[in-house]
Amino acid sequence: MDMATGDAGETSPEADEGALVRAALARVLASEEFVSSPRLADFLRFVVEAKLAGRAEEIKGYTIAVEALGRPTSFDPQSDPIVRVEATRLRRALERYYAGAGPEETLEVVIPKGSYVPQFRQRGDAAEPLPDIDPALPVPVAPPPAPARSGRRAQWGIAALLLLVGAALGWTSLRYGVGADSLGRAFGLAQDGPRDLADRLGMPVLDVRPFETVGSRAPTLAETHAIEARLRDAFARFDFVDVMEPGQEASVRECRDPPPRSVFALSGLAEGRDDGTFSLLVRLVDRCEGTIVWSSAFEGLRRGADMPATEQRVVRDMSVALMQAYGVLPTRARAQARADVTPSGFGCIAQVYAVTRAAEAGATTQIHECLVQVARQHTGFALAHAVRAQLLLDETQRAPDAPPDVEREARMLREAELAADLVPTSAYAARVLAKVDFSRGERDAALAAAERALALNPLDYDAAADVGSLLIGLGQPEQGEALLTFARAHGALRTPLQEAYLAVSAFMRDDAHAAGSVVLPLQLHPTPQTRVALALALHTLGRAQEEHDVVVALAQDTPEGAAGVRRVVRNLLPQSDVAEPALDELEKAGLTPRSVSAVQPRG
Repeated sequence: MDMATGDAGETSPEADEGALVRAALARVLASEEFVSSPRLADFLRFVVEAKLAGRAEEIKGYTIAVEALGRPTSFDPQSDPIVRVEATRLRRALERYYAGAGPEETLEVVIPKGSYVPQFRQRGDAAEPLPDIDPALPVPVAPPPAPARSGRRAQWGIAALLLLVGAALGWTSLRYGVGADSLGRAFGLAQDGPRDLADRLGMPVLDVRPFETVGSRAPTLAETHAIEARLRDAFARFDFVDVMEPGQEASVRECRDPPPRSVFALSGLAEGRDDGTFSLLVRLVDRCEGTIVWSSAFEGLRRGADMPATEQRVVRDMSVALMQAYGVLPTRARAQARADVTPSGFGCIAQVYAVTRAAEAGATTQIHECLVQVARQHTGFALAHAVRAQLLLDETQRAPDAPPDVEREARMLREAELAADLVPTSAYAARVLAKVDFSRGERDAALAAAERALALNPLDYDAAADVGSLLIGLGQPEQGEALLTFARAHGALRTPLQEAYLAVSAFMRDDAHAAGSVVLPLQLHPTPQTRVALALALHTLGRAQEEHDVVVALAQDTPEGAAGVRRVVRNLLPQSDVAEPALDELEKAGLTPRSVSAVQPRG
């Protein structure tokens, strides 16, 4: 007898139910939430079909990673959290879908926490799932509970720190060709090739030219080619720049094409020395203007067994100088894009960096509209979603004492997740997603995205500084402070928010010396976050009266008084277990409902 029919050819209840589930699955996958997120769609389709096929026992992290998410057969669930992270995203996506689904959607697909095996139940029935398609299947057993979070967080923080230290002290694993075309990574949806898309978006172009050699003891061509290859690979890991393949050359005509593009060429001269070392003179030329915009000389470089260290030094120092967010190349390219009459996709990004903390809401709105318009015209402009998520996050951080904006938070999460899904090899997209998940109090998801950002680009020290702040905010002060300090020592941009997190770290560790080092920077850059951090630093230093004065003044200046200050703390430290000690101390210093409620806000 056929499994789907009885003796009389009638359809069995199991087959009817399977048809209902597949119809419900098709409606979910056709929704905008899943059409724009193919990875989540693949995840959901795999687990549902496996359950319907009677293979529930195969629905495990390894099989999902390999068969649904495209991971290699060498996938290790213990070291790669991709399945846990995507399962969290999938549950949220399903919740959003059913929250907006109409009454005609009677069947709900649920991924229960603690398991990846889906359940099917009637809408509105929170307790009773529909019977399994095959009653003979064993009931799936939930995996054992995870180890204590504190230990895992400490291990993760140490791993992240070691990753950065390894990148700076022994980074020799980058191989030629891994990321030679950065637009291929950054704009995965382009149908007519990344170079064509880069032309239309006006992305800046970088051509790393073959280095010249001079002197009898100069490096060989193979040695200079190795440096060139590692430079191309490192530069291509930074988003928003088109790194040319070797043998190709950007034409100066691109400076004039609509929209115009900034075109840069990096060249070098290696000169041998009598002592067996060599020097390397490198320069960056703006080909559109015909000027040298940056040059540097590396002296005392060694060959032979020391060549890996030489390559690491050159690549690291040049990446910091040229490719960081406020390095020579992106800064100059953004300035040129803002000055161009013809608007471009890169011009939208340039406007984002031009917006200051004092920017009016209208300026931010204009940038949002610019990004939306360009993304509609060029469907491959996937990183526009990450940039929009960052803009929304910036808006939240500029008003940390304001009540939560549920609609903005939903948009921010949607944009960040979409970018990470469409551009899984983008360090920028992973970095933004980590910060968005952090702001929402999603500890594990934030850690996983942060780890991915560091792995994708270990030389982006601005990203490392963000991750260091994030670790402090999640209650890992030792690891976070070490990573943040390391990143700043290697060229990361210093911000008042970083100083606030360093003060929080000093408070958590009761480190008076560290607290004393941040008092002046916090006083020079007063924001709601830095004033909260200043109060905590003063407490760590034992300066109780000054702490009280700061807390009272902050409550006076903050709309809604103590309630507004508490929102600032929750914005700075989204995890309740991390925020509570800080809130307790602020209340002891004067932030009590009684003492603050009578204070009228200024203005």
